[in-house]
Amino acid sequence: MNYHKKPVLSKLIGKSSTNKFIIFVSISLFYHFNAMAEMPAVPVPSENPITENKRILGKILFWDEQLSSDNTMACGTCHIPSNGGTDPRPAVNPGFDHIFGTDDDVIGSMGVVHYDENMQTVDDDRFGFDVQVTDRNTPSFINAMYASDLFWDGRALSQFSDPQNPDITLIANGGALESQAVGPILSNIEMAKNGRTWDEVINKLVSVTPLALASNIPEDMSAALLENHTYPELFNQAFGDSTITAARIGMAIATYERTLVSDQTPWDLYRAGVATAMTEDQIQGWEMFQTGPGMGGNGPNCASCHVPPLFTDNKYYNIGLRPAEEDAGRMNVTNDPNDFGRFKTPGLRNIGLKSAMMHVGWITDTMDAIDFYNAGTADVTSNHVQFTANQSSLPSPNPNSPMRPPYSRVAIQVTSEENQAKIADFMSNALTDPRVANETFPFDRPTLKSEITHPINSGLNGGWYNTDTSGQGFMLEILPDSNQAFFAWFTYDAQDPVEGLPNTIGATDQRWLTGLGEINMQEKSITFDVNVTSGGLFDNPKDVTVSAPSSIGSLTITFDNCHTATVDYNFLNPVLSNSFKISRISSENVSTCEKMLTGKPLNELNLVENPSSGFSVNYGLSGGWYNEPTSGQGILLDVLPQTNRVFLTWFTYDTQAPPEQATAIIGNPSHRWLTGLGDIDVVNKTVVIDLNLTTGGKFDDPTPVQTSEANSYGSVILSFEDCSTMQMQYSLFNSSLTGIIPYTRISGENVALCEYLSNQ
Repeated sequence: MNYHKKPVLSKLIGKSSTNKFIIFVSISLFYHFNAMAEMPAVPVPSENPITENKRILGKILFWDEQLSSDNTMACGTCHIPSNGGTDPRPAVNPGFDHIFGTDDDVIGSMGVVHYDENMQTVDDDRFGFDVQVTDRNTPSFINAMYASDLFWDGRALSQFSDPQNPDITLIANGGALESQAVGPILSNIEMAKNGRTWDEVINKLVSVTPLALASNIPEDMSAALLENHTYPELFNQAFGDSTITAARIGMAIATYERTLVSDQTPWDLYRAGVATAMTEDQIQGWEMFQTGPGMGGNGPNCASCHVPPLFTDNKYYNIGLRPAEEDAGRMNVTNDPNDFGRFKTPGLRNIGLKSAMMHVGWITDTMDAIDFYNAGTADVTSNHVQFTANQSSLPSPNPNSPMRPPYSRVAIQVTSEENQAKIADFMSNALTDPRVANETFPFDRPTLKSEITHPINSGLNGGWYNTDTSGQGFMLEILPDSNQAFFAWFTYDAQDPVEGLPNTIGATDQRWLTGLGEINMQEKSITFDVNVTSGGLFDNPKDVTVSAPSSIGSLTITFDNCHTATVDYNFLNPVLSNSFKISRISSENVSTCEKMLTGKPLNELNLVENPSSGFSVNYGLSGGWYNEPTSGQGILLDVLPQTNRVFLTWFTYDTQAPPEQATAIIGNPSHRWLTGLGDIDVVNKTVVIDLNLTTGGKFDDPTPVQTSEANSYGSVILSFEDCSTMQMQYSLFNSSLTGIIPYTRISGENVALCEYLSNQ
């Protein structure tokens, strides 16, 4: 079985000028303006006529990741035009046997992690805490409007019933696009948590800013959003009132999809009379595509099922990719035993752009497909095997001939690799629409947040602690838009000063170790050049450089997973080399962290809802905050998952005299850190935290820390001016220990999320 992507043929795919959206006098010209093409007129159900306002609403909905429960998936995530309208992110589903690495594995699409009804991650029996993967390859949404029923098995029916009241038929015939559009939104694999309801979807759309997570928004979408700032306003423009319903969501998305007619390929131009639109090889490939070899001229040919001009008959066949027992296909919909293992014929337009083909996804390109069809012949060696039990017969290639050969007899140009290449060239290039390949209007789109990735996820940001060592703690920040990370190592333990280091570590005026490091995604590690900060300050990482002249050695953090890591350090003094384990203070963003540690795309904003409180946690505030004028002042914040609570660690290591009456003397080598939990006041943008002293100077796990403990040391109020600045008002056990300290973010990581939430 071939799981590796092969290079596709793309000789003729060139750049074309962007079609600017201005105005269309005729809607019919908008969605089908190429009079030369042979494509049939777009079927439009009378119950859902095309209008421009409805089209633009559907386009916005289709590309909005906020339509999913966790803001990581849009409809368009799995339907990228430049990938032929399919998913460019190969991912493995273990298939029928639920075991990875066996022959029945399927290349599907990544969806969401498995969430329960309360948006808590579930240890899925197949995917664990990682993202789930669909059990079939994603079909193209381009030209989908011509099919009577949609999906590989046709379960999205022509009759469209109201998703919120299935007894009401809204479109009697021709509503397959509407039926298909509403399915993934509630799928707990593709876009939703368990038990997601349409009321939850609608309430969310009412509250969010359309396309708030997207960038590079196309002109027609931007113009609509300038005029209509909310989804209720957009629905009012499209439907005459601001009511959002599941049916209207489906109708709007379907309307957008009906305008995506791919009919400007070299083949379309050639058929319209432009003799040079296809190369000589492609013309010969087109001729062989229609005729097929052998069997007295009545042999099977590609066009038997891939009927021009759509290059599909939209019918269902079992071509023997895998045993039908593994996936019953069409029979699951019809209950007809004759449909056992049958799947819809895919259209070949833009097939040269696809990275995965057929419903199993492990057919990688057109030559690989030809190789599969030749697997049943004795004349050629194929890397594939056909499973002939329950295999369909082809439609008769000649209306006057009763012969219906099985797929195992297709034999595409078995005696000539040159001819196979010509057929592949025709399919891969002559059927590619340059507007689709270059994502120009109407196939243009915004950039999704899930497409902007870091080598290691910002979910690793925050505090890491060593429970066995007094005073050991790490603060880690993945720097935005870079391949670097910043660390601060708090080495305040009770050991004697170590000789050989500037301003010796272990003294009361000790300095912290910091550094920038390069991320090695393959090894899941970060290697830092270690520097000593000046004056004990919690320095701005912009002042720290890689391989600085003041380097005292190196340090590598290797991540076992999203919870634990190993620190190996090697300083200039050969006795200062060792390793130890560290653990996450908070498991915040673990699901997205695990996505990134497996190299999979990630929504950088990491917006996670807490349905029980209606509060969206601002993970953008997690990380380190420093006070530049004050020696040793630092704040570490960890936003705890699925709550509106914050864990704080206050590093009070300065050179002032120890305050009187302190339970553990601050400023002394054996001092303890101040920690606490507090609730976020989203209205006033403040957090009130009851302070507690850690035990033994350890960088403690926040789990045992509670609000308003009996041993309260005082309190602090954090007030966020914006996403980069904050002030802390503190009032400790001694009335003289009060004041206000300003802080600045160590890193701007996740500032976009913070700003988005701050504006809600």
